[in-house]
Amino acid sequence: MAKKKKSLKKTILQVVGVLVALFTTMVVAGMLLFLYYAYNAPKFNESALRDQLPTKIYDKDNNLVTILYMGQKREKVKFADIPDTMRDAVLATEDNRFYEHGALDFKRLTGAVFKNFTGGFGSQGASTLTQQVVKRSFLTDQKSIERKAQEAYLSYRLEQEYDKNQIFEMYMNKIYYSDGIYGVKTAARYYFNKDLDQLSLAESAYLAGLPQVPNTYNLYDHPEAAEKRKDTVLYLMNRHKRISKAEMEQAQAEDLSKNLVPRTAAQRQNIEENDPKYASYVNVIKQELKNNKEFQGKSLSDVLTSGLKIYTNMDNNAQISLQNNVDNMNIYKNKYQQAASTIVDTQTGALVAISGGRNFTDVVDRNLATDVHPVGSTIKPFLSYGPIVENEQWATNHKIQDESEYDINGIKFKNYDTQNHGVVTMRDAIRRSLNIPALKIFQEVKKEAGNDASYEFAKNVGLEYQSKDLGPAEALGGSSSEFSPTQMASAFSTFGNGGTYNKAHAIRKVVTQDDETIKFDTVSEKAMEDYTAYIVTDMLKGSFEPLGTAYGSSIPGLTLAAKTGTGTYGNETYEKYNLPDNAAKDVWIVGYSPRYTMSVWMGFTKLAEGGANSFVGPEEQALPKSLFKQVMSEISPIDGQDFAMPDSVEKIGTDVKVKGQQDNNDVLTGKNDNSSTTESDSTTTFPTGSLDEQTEAARNNNERAAEAAKRALEEAKQAEQDAKNQINNQSSSNSEKKTSNSKDKNKNNTTEVVTENIPTTMERRTAETVPSSQSADQKAAADLKAASDKAAADLKAASDKAAADLKAANERAAQNLGQ
Repeated sequence: MAKKKKSLKKTILQVVGVLVALFTTMVVAGMLLFLYYAYNAPKFNESALRDQLPTKIYDKDNNLVTILYMGQKREKVKFADIPDTMRDAVLATEDNRFYEHGALDFKRLTGAVFKNFTGGFGSQGASTLTQQVVKRSFLTDQKSIERKAQEAYLSYRLEQEYDKNQIFEMYMNKIYYSDGIYGVKTAARYYFNKDLDQLSLAESAYLAGLPQVPNTYNLYDHPEAAEKRKDTVLYLMNRHKRISKAEMEQAQAEDLSKNLVPRTAAQRQNIEENDPKYASYVNVIKQELKNNKEFQGKSLSDVLTSGLKIYTNMDNNAQISLQNNVDNMNIYKNKYQQAASTIVDTQTGALVAISGGRNFTDVVDRNLATDVHPVGSTIKPFLSYGPIVENEQWATNHKIQDESEYDINGIKFKNYDTQNHGVVTMRDAIRRSLNIPALKIFQEVKKEAGNDASYEFAKNVGLEYQSKDLGPAEALGGSSSEFSPTQMASAFSTFGNGGTYNKAHAIRKVVTQDDETIKFDTVSEKAMEDYTAYIVTDMLKGSFEPLGTAYGSSIPGLTLAAKTGTGTYGNETYEKYNLPDNAAKDVWIVGYSPRYTMSVWMGFTKLAEGGANSFVGPEEQALPKSLFKQVMSEISPIDGQDFAMPDSVEKIGTDVKVKGQQDNNDVLTGKNDNSSTTESDSTTTFPTGSLDEQTEAARNNNERAAEAAKRALEEAKQAEQDAKNQINNQSSSNSEKKTSNSKDKNKNNTTEVVTENIPTTMERRTAETVPSSQSADQKAAADLKAASDKAAADLKAASDKAAADLKAANERAAQNLGQ
């Protein structure tokens, strides 16, 4: 028996030893596993603890205009600003012993472990507030032993670095409250439109309990569940002796919905408070942030959720005016017609306002104000008129021989009205936007100033072509002359700023969450001589005069200069879509005052048969002028201020020249080895300009109506005399050749030739030819009769128009007197 007892005792000791060994092994293995998990835990760093904070955007007067939440609407609250009632509600619900335990609460952990053994892993949690902060900062919501081990390790690290109050503040700012709302301060505003210290006990209890299952307890979707959750929190507050039973019962009786902010489903889905009127400007801000060296290497999302304060050049009133007018003007043919516009400060280049399109949405739409489009005749001041003044010091009255058709290397170019206007001054040529004079000047620049002179002039104002080898098609705004409304606004502002180019810029400075100020550099360079800027500006003022392409768009009391532009399609497109001959693809105006420069582009997002999605005729092609006039009228001070005239120029009558320079004023014929004309230099001069525009302007302006009528009479009389001279000198003529918009024989491809207005049918189709058997005398007599008949008809039409204009002017004057 003694032997058996000894054997039993030995067996028990052996079993205990094995169990101890197993337990020790398990503990050591557990510790090693914990260390392994901890080693592989995310790095503990302060940046991960920072919450996503919105970016606030301010206008030029430092007024807050919009806030970018980037999917997490959160306003931070400091611990000292959290009321005791809210603290008690959160502690009673989430971690009542928070100020008594360390990173972990082993008492709650023991109960949770038992529940997890009986109910399965993850069936009950025992996370402290510290652990919840760690989980939301470093880890995912996945429930696993590895994540819990890493959570425990990082929680200890957190409590080593921060005190309890700091951790509590982190928790209150990180918690999610449904509907994209983060942080208790934001939640109080969102649900009840109250500051934290204005919340009732019931409302505080509800917000304290909501984060457990935010969508389930959402008061908008599940009011009954929300009320029950509120009651539970109040019960816990009473149980932990943080409120009395009477306070509990009174708060439980309170109806949460009585102070709930009414919100539609759409309003709840769109948590961004930034007004769509600012979306285009915000789009530019984002691009400038990405280009700034301080933010390179960081994602835009991270930058915009770091609590930045961005101070911009936006004029809030101008931005609202511009976007409202782009969205709401009754000038659109259909939903496919688009518009884009940029307004900059003429003197500084500061981005005053911008519209990227009708009903522009930053996330969905392309910003059409920063996208490029064919610019049409708006390029002429930069490739022809500006370079010739800059390099050859031409005066505004320098003469150029116009022609009805001009051949350059086999490509035939015409004016928009297909007419020859005889000898014209540079001022008159740009005022009417004649193509042939612009081409001849472009060639003269290349001849006298160098092949790259026009390219360099445009590049200096931010209009850089891919190739320096510019041709006549580019000089008229052909397909490679594509720039954005923002680029065009900056370029034209150079003329109004005495020749200094300032690139458009939206941001003045950025202040970070740590109060560090980041400044943004601006591009400001001398682009041309001040005499060039002033002379071109003086000529562009003429766009608003009779026969000018912007006639009727002037604003009384506001000094303006401008250039318009129109883009056409290629011949194949006209035929494929059965487009009218006077259908346009793009229409522009870029104008400036001493204070603001505004560009307007209009076009269509898709092409359609028969011109439905084209600008057909002069009235539709004038639509940008309506927008320009409306917005500039709303935002501009009507002070009569003119552009400052530099000392480098002098005025002689109405003309301007470079001081000390003698312009020989020889007539530029443009004849050289690379060009030819198809008729004599002495040709009939015909009046141009839109009759509808002039009639409309006559009704609104008595003096201009009278002046237009007088000009029409003088030109008609001259037409008769010129026609007689032409017949006397004419011996024979060649039949007209079939013309097209352009066909570059050297490149073997089709090039669009863009003109100020749309070619007539005769420009795009073959003209009738004269039979070769006809004698010279017979032909001369027939031509004389035809020219005389035409001159007489022109004279009668001009006289009738003059009488009508004067009558309208008189009626208007009488009406004004009657008022």
